[in-house]
Amino acid sequence: MKILSIILSIFIFSKPLSNDLNLINKQEAKLAFEYLQKIRFSPKDYEKELPFLRGTKISKQILRWNDTLAKVAEQKALDMSRKNYFSHTNKEGKGINILIHQAGYTLPEEWIKPKSSNYFESIAAGKENAIQSINLLLIDKGVPSLGHRKHLLGIGEFNEDLTDIGIGFAKGTAKSDYISYMCVIIAKKE
Repeated sequence: MKILSIILSIFIFSKPLSNDLNLINKQEAKLAFEYLQKIRFSPKDYEKELPFLRGTKISKQILRWNDTLAKVAEQKALDMSRKNYFSHTNKEGKGINILIHQAGYTLPEEWIKPKSSNYFESIAAGKENAIQSINLLLIDKGVPSLGHRKHLLGIGEFNEDLTDIGIGFAKGTAKSDYISYMCVIIAKKE
C-alpha cells in the first residue's frame, strides 16, 4: 500500500510536467537546427531573404546536435515562458555557461565565473516558428555588435570553433508576453 501511495504521489506531482511538455516543441527545434545548418553550408541559397550573407565569411564547421545542450536550451526556453521574462540570465541570475556546466557539459572554471557568463547562447521571442526566430537572430536588428549573427554563423575566431548545438523552442503561456521563446546554444568544451 505504501508503494502504491508513493507511485500515486509521483504521478500527481509530475502531472504539471506534462503541461510543460506541451509547451516544448521539439519539431520546431529540429527545423531550426536543419535550417541553420543549411544556411551555414549554402549561404548563397538564402541571400535573397538575408542579403547580408553575401560576402560574409561563415564557418563551414558541421554543427553536431548535443542532447545535454538541447535539454538546457529547452529548459531555458520553458523557464522564460513560464516565468514571463526574456533575458540571457534566468531569474536566479545564472547565465548559460553555468547552466550547461551544471548539466554535465564541462567548461573551464574561468568560463563559469561570474555566474551570469554567457559565451554560447542566443535567444529570441515572439515569432510563430523557429525558422522566423533564427532569421530574427541572424538579422540582429538593434544589436550593434551583431553578436547573435556571429554566434549562429560561426563568425570570428572564438565562434568559428563552436560545433556542439542544442535548441529549445517553447510556446508562450497565457501569462507570457510572447507567443514563443527560443534558446540556441552553440558551444565547445575547452
